[in-house]
Amino acid sequence: MGTLIAAADKTRIEALAEQASTAAMRRRAKLLLLYDQGLPTHKVAEQVDLSASRTRYWRRRYLFEGLHIFAGSTLETGQSIPETSNEGSPDVQLLPETVQVDQGSEPIQLSEAEFEPDPTPVSIAELRQRYPANLRQAEHRRDLALELFDTSQSIHHMPGEMRRLLEVAALLQYLTENQEDENSNKSGYLFILSHPLTDLNDAENKLVETILAALHGRAAYPPSPTDRDQILSPSEHEALTLAAMLRIADGLDASQTQATLINSIEIQPKKLIILVSGPQAKIDARRARKSGKLWTRLYGQQIRVQAIYLLDQDQDERMEALINKEKPGIEPEDDLSEAGRKVMGYHFAQMILHEAGTRLGSDIEELHDMRVATRRMRAAFEVFGDAFDLKAVKVHLKGLRATGRALGRVRDLDVFMEKARQYLETIPQEQRRGLEPLLTLWEAERLADRTQMLQYLNSEDYANFKRKFLDFVTTPGAGAKPTSEKDAHQVQHIAPVLIYSRLGAVRAYGAILESASIEQLHALRIEFKKLRYTLEYFSEVLGNETKGLIADIKNLQDHLGDLNDADVACSILRQFLDEWESRQVHLPISERENPEPVVAYLANKHAERYFLTTTFQDVWQGFDQPEMRSNIASAVSVL
Repeated sequence: MGTLIAAADKTRIEALAEQASTAAMRRRAKLLLLYDQGLPTHKVAEQVDLSASRTRYWRRRYLFEGLHIFAGSTLETGQSIPETSNEGSPDVQLLPETVQVDQGSEPIQLSEAEFEPDPTPVSIAELRQRYPANLRQAEHRRDLALELFDTSQSIHHMPGEMRRLLEVAALLQYLTENQEDENSNKSGYLFILSHPLTDLNDAENKLVETILAALHGRAAYPPSPTDRDQILSPSEHEALTLAAMLRIADGLDASQTQATLINSIEIQPKKLIILVSGPQAKIDARRARKSGKLWTRLYGQQIRVQAIYLLDQDQDERMEALINKEKPGIEPEDDLSEAGRKVMGYHFAQMILHEAGTRLGSDIEELHDMRVATRRMRAAFEVFGDAFDLKAVKVHLKGLRATGRALGRVRDLDVFMEKARQYLETIPQEQRRGLEPLLTLWEAERLADRTQMLQYLNSEDYANFKRKFLDFVTTPGAGAKPTSEKDAHQVQHIAPVLIYSRLGAVRAYGAILESASIEQLHALRIEFKKLRYTLEYFSEVLGNETKGLIADIKNLQDHLGDLNDADVACSILRQFLDEWESRQVHLPISERENPEPVVAYLANKHAERYFLTTTFQDVWQGFDQPEMRSNIASAVSVL
């Protein structure tokens, strides 16, 4: 098959090359036919007696506009050339021997004789400088397309350099479609079409042009995946694959909000399932499904795009309102139940905001932040629980616990592996290999636990939990116990009692700290967490001292958290060493690993646990002082 001309256009262009009513139109058709034979630009330019830049320009114009570049021309026989209606064509019409581009304002008109494209090569960086318009949309769509590229590697098997061409195509597509800025004029659409790129060689320039042609509906593609190897060359297949990714990415930003994110991609033999989230995820998912036809033609996989948590327009709006809140918005006169819903709604939004990153898994802090949000919601039920009917909120507590369990194991392994790698940085290079068996095991366990986590996050149970919890936190009075006028039920009356009860639970440990066990210190850490969260929940209505109090409590909580992590690591390492021989029994003795590096790491964790245990008394003494109690009294006194 040809390398440029769409099959449906071939006969018309051949006729124009012989019989068009003007020499300019015949020359234009001839150069397209020469390109279609695979000739390079300089050879085509020689045969049609045009400069290389103008020759390249008309090739690119055809890639974007198809037979519109001949609009108005007739054959010498008097037969007219009918307009085409290719899907995706820009609104462009060309009068004979005239370049006319509709840019949303006054069209540009240049006669072919007076228009000479500038052949000076430009770089992508120069294009960015020349068009300093907001490229957020282009970069968002680029990122979505790159995510598709990376995740579907097992399907398309393209080398890494194709990833760079996908980035270039995403930018050029944006620049050619967005020329409304005040500086665009001739130096917009025409500039990009006529300049070669220094970043790409001839073959790469050609491949990018084919990608862009496919995006505009002007590249041939096979009627079914079984025909693709017979119909397409390898480079054409690569170009169409990259175009298919960009089409899906464009669909995922149909709302033009740059707010829809890919959460996960599941590859099945006959389906590519893309889960997305965002305030406009439902709209974008619908468009992306329609944009997946080229991918289906190439690979036989149906594209399924699903918004993972928003189910109707009303929920979209309520979720967006929660996400846009900078703080819970508690008032002293709020009922305790109302304050509780505000707090839980705020942290529910934080959980949702970090869900996409948790699903992707490229930044472990996303999982950490999502888990913290679930913990704070569970802690909020403890603080505000007396204001709610237990039966009414039981289903929400169940959903939070299930979500916390799904996230917890993966996060725990993240912490263990991160601390193990920090330890490796402190020992000589030659000793580091000894911990590989441990890290390999943890990596395998994390992968298995992450798979289970994603199964839960993709489940109907999780979707139902989010839907019901969103209704709960956004419905005034939902789940609240009835109150009477004689009951204390406002924040200003109850918050001081809750704060002092949490402080009392913490200070009660002071009497046993000299002989406290690891288990008792772990229990104290939980009490510190409850005190800290209680202060945080009511911080909007408390005095200025609250911020410093929270920071001091966090220091003690972190100290005890590190102690707990060291203790858990000791248990895991002991178990790992107990099973050391059984893991290697299948290996020849000469290939078995020495457990000494793991034993050394266990000793390091024991030493860390000892240090944190013996130094906690000093940290405690610095906290449990009259000044701290005075600060709490001052913070509460404003109510």
